Parts: sequence; structure tokens; C-alpha cells
Amino acid sequence: MGNRNRLSISFKKEYQHVYEYLIGISNKSDFITKAVDAYISGGKHSSISHEEVRIIVAEILQSQCNTAQTLIQPAPSLENPISEEDAELLSQLF
Repeated sequence: MGNRNRLSISFKKEYQHVYEYLIGISNKSDFITKAVDAYISGGKHSSISHEEVRIIVAEILQSQCNTAQTLIQPAPSLENPISEEDAELLSQLF
């Protein structure tokens, strides 16, 4: 343990939510180290690649396109449409 660098930090009142969040994390040193490293490197150590993001976006767009096509499809034609007489009878009943 003698080889470790130590640092004590404090939080302003405006960052109380950050302090409370860190309280719930078991390995605070590792969490903070990874967060600062990602910040310094501009997010280059992100756990998701550009290709993975592209695939996810493509899947979402495809899903939305399929949903839109389903919504605008014409209603299927009826094989046995009801007669005018049946329509009038239904109209009178309801």
C-alpha cells in the first residue's frame, strides 16, 4: 500500500449530489480515476465504438421506418363486403 498516491478531496454544497453518488460506489478510487482519464482523453476510452453507435442508430431508424410503413398501409379489401341493406339495418340498431 505504500506505493499508492493518496489524495483527499472535498465537495462544495453545489456538488452535494456528486458526493452522495460517490458514497454509494464501492471502489471510489477506480471510478474517479476512470472518469478523469476519460475526460482527459476526450472520451477516447469509451466502452462503445463508433461502429456500434452506427449500428444502433441504423436499427432505430429501420424500426421507425417499419412502424411508419405499417401505419400508412391501406386497409385490406374485404372479400365479402356488407350489402347496403345490412348497413342500413346496423345503422338502425345502433
